[in-house]
Amino acid sequence: MPDTTRSLGESMASSIDAYRESVQDLTLGPLPAWGTDCVRSMIDTLTSTAEPFPCVFAVAAANRGGLRFGFVDDLDDPRTWSTLPDILATYLAVYKEISRNTSLVVFFGSGQEQEGEAEREPGQRVPEEARAGDILAYEQRFWSLLQYLHDGDGEPWPSDIPTETDDPGWEFSFRGSPIFVVCNTPSHHRLRSRSSPVFNITFQPRWVFEGLEPYTPRGAAARRTIRERLRKMDEVDSTPLLGSFGDPANREWKQYFLRDDATVADGCPFLANAARTAAAGTAGTAGFAEVEPSGRAFKVVVNEEQQYSVWPANRRNALGWFDTSVTGTREQCLDSIASTWSDLRPRSLRRRMSGAADATVRDAGTRAGMGAGGRPLLPMTAHAPAPHTSEDAEQDEAERESVSSPAL
Repeated sequence: MPDTTRSLGESMASSIDAYRESVQDLTLGPLPAWGTDCVRSMIDTLTSTAEPFPCVFAVAAANRGGLRFGFVDDLDDPRTWSTLPDILATYLAVYKEISRNTSLVVFFGSGQEQEGEAEREPGQRVPEEARAGDILAYEQRFWSLLQYLHDGDGEPWPSDIPTETDDPGWEFSFRGSPIFVVCNTPSHHRLRSRSSPVFNITFQPRWVFEGLEPYTPRGAAARRTIRERLRKMDEVDSTPLLGSFGDPANREWKQYFLRDDATVADGCPFLANAARTAAAGTAGTAGFAEVEPSGRAFKVVVNEEQQYSVWPANRRNALGWFDTSVTGTREQCLDSIASTWSDLRPRSLRRRMSGAADATVRDAGTRAGMGAGGRPLLPMTAHAPAPHTSEDAEQDEAERESVSSPAL
């Protein structure tokens, strides 16, 4: 019996490790220890058959392997935010090769508000005034993060997108790409479609919604489906705020962050180009002056192959490289790399040498834990995404005929 128990334990551990590897395949940047559970929870929500998620377009992305994930260590510590621009920039460089059904979800680690949520017992009623305070704190963080991205962008705002948020044609943009943004938090309870155990932001390129405009049959059907499911899931009605991009009566920013009573702020705090003028001569480095420890000129960066390098602290990372928590002199950074990077093989080579295969990873993910309805947690997960083929494009288009997009 002890041998059997040990064998079962080893098998389960191996399955969990394989599932984590499959999550890493869909992750841009480092995958923290807490990240796997975030993905597990989101996939469960999106693939639930008992309570279909309103955004069936996101459901299609989950089932087709079109989701990508990123992780930022601490929502309340701006010193950890520097990895966010690298995650988003890397995604924007490849999203059209992933799938027409694609989104980037970035999760943020424990901050003061999240710790407060974690201290509450399951099912414990949260006072309305405390809940409202949490929501406002999260709202402030959300807009601070978008401003942080914008101030450090370093590339021109798209010429066809207005910079004034009160314009119906305004859309948040980064590295020249217009992006629809949605925030979910642990403090959303009545608005369950915006609830998440961990604060996260979803980035959806405007390209994803081409052909789904409200005047198209598919676009109109999308909005009907979204609204019907929202009314079933949420305790309060948010549908009056869900306008269509470009509609003269619509203000896109109002859909980004909804409070738990389905209201929004009186005005948008986002200011285009506000900090870039002050940072003249240091394009692309705005924000670093606030978060870099004084007197430290270098940092350790890591790429998707889990290879490390030393990089100037005040210089934008090369595409595909992400900040770690290590900063210091060049020698200190090199010493840190030498002490932690024991296996110099790229991650993909390590996996090939270990005999990992797509079928093994999917099977391991199934054993490690099933999604809603008995489906694998990462239904379409494999190794690094294969090039997007013409057959993939045809399949994407077929799915777009039968699924809806978010109500934008």
